[in-house]
Amino acid sequence: MTPKDVMSVEDASKYLAMDKAALASLARERRIPCLEVNGTWVFSKKSIDKWRLMRARRA
Repeated sequence: MTPKDVMSVEDASKYLAMDKAALASLARERRIPCLEVNGTWVFSKKSIDKWRLMRARRA
């Protein structure tokens, strides 16, 4: 994962057009691809894109 590929909760919530609290809840429940680094959730753009694609296929 390169630094440009890594998003904070704030960045990821904007990217997904999702409330930060809702995104953090998904992260805590491990329902979205993420890593916890020093107590902060970080998200890979590539993993988020795959996650969105899989959800769209199920819908």
